[in-house]
Amino acid sequence: MIYIAGVLYDDVNGMLFALTRLNEAGSVDTSFGKQGFFYDFFYGSANSSFYAEQIAFVNGRILLTGTLFYRVGGVSARDKAAVRFLPNGTIDKEFGKEGKVIIPAPNTTADLHAVSAYNEKCLEIEKSRCVSSDSLNKLAPYARETSPITDDRIILLHESGTFASIDAWIICLTPRGELDLSFNESGFVRVRHDIFNFLQLSSLIVDDAGNYISAGHVKTGYSNPPEAVVLVKHSKDGKLDKSFQRDGFLVMEDEDPLYYWEVANIVKQPNNRILCTGSRHSRHDTSISGLLISLEADGSKNIQFNGGKPVFTNVHSFRTHWYTADFLSDGSFLTTGTLESYFPDSRYAIARFHYNGSHDKDYNNGVGWLDYKEALNLAVHSSDIKDNKAFFAVEFREGNVIHRAVAKGLMP
Repeated sequence: MIYIAGVLYDDVNGMLFALTRLNEAGSVDTSFGKQGFFYDFFYGSANSSFYAEQIAFVNGRILLTGTLFYRVGGVSARDKAAVRFLPNGTIDKEFGKEGKVIIPAPNTTADLHAVSAYNEKCLEIEKSRCVSSDSLNKLAPYARETSPITDDRIILLHESGTFASIDAWIICLTPRGELDLSFNESGFVRVRHDIFNFLQLSSLIVDDAGNYISAGHVKTGYSNPPEAVVLVKHSKDGKLDKSFQRDGFLVMEDEDPLYYWEVANIVKQPNNRILCTGSRHSRHDTSISGLLISLEADGSKNIQFNGGKPVFTNVHSFRTHWYTADFLSDGSFLTTGTLESYFPDSRYAIARFHYNGSHDKDYNNGVGWLDYKEALNLAVHSSDIKDNKAFFAVEFREGNVIHRAVAKGLMP
């Protein structure tokens, strides 16, 4: 079955969060929710907006996690939130409070006006990604906050701050939606860097020993591009593992100062190595290349992967971003990405790489990749590969109206 999360919006109801289910052929499963759909305010208020970031399936339940925006006393708040469903599409009221959980990040500043202004800007960006018109501002592809959901823990990534500084948070919940106090004695840990005022995490994995390795980027100013990619390691109890690289942090940047990197995801390789996917951006023009980095479990370079160096890729000489990766039994892997050929559209593609990072040019009968020319996208990029099947969140135009849709890509 195929599950799709998102928002419904109109001028009457405001913002509703939604979840729907399709069968493999792409038709709506009317046995789910209300004729195939669930939609509601997050907690009964038209002043709240919940943006889903991840769907997970644990113990026969459907867990939807994301970010909740709302106003309290004229101040804009932005918290992590989760809602759990039963298989039939109804709310699982055994989870949290009546099926929902809101986890506020502790205030790190007394300047609530500065916090509120930053939260308003974050809400503006989220809303702009949902607008269905040609007035949509072009936004660079970005990674939703993804993290593993296991039988015994729910790990969530969050951030808080102002235009002067941003801190990342790792939040740990029990399967019932309560803060797991065995994690850093509080259920959460703040992640900040001594040198950079801005640290944002986008992806987290669990290694074979049960430790948490998260990835994101650091920068020196709110409007600045990322200065470097950062990886951080915490033990299962939430303590910073200072034996990992430099005091628990690995900061990676391009050898050429005229380029910077953005990480979209980190994926645990079958041999406990770490694969980073993302993009390499030029600081002097608009060129973008797909980025792949393979590391050992301790953060050192994997010399079997391109001699320990990053792999940069451009499909058809287009601006290329890599997102998800799916490893095959022989150690090779598939990646999904987007190709930007002209403003404002980008389209999806899939490429295959050998275990050593070299591009498998025999893939797809010698082409080396699959280029889905009709799978266009503008703002919210989402793709997945499973059992040699590919799915994409796409957009298409009818006149001046942009429609959102889901596409299934054929694969060899």
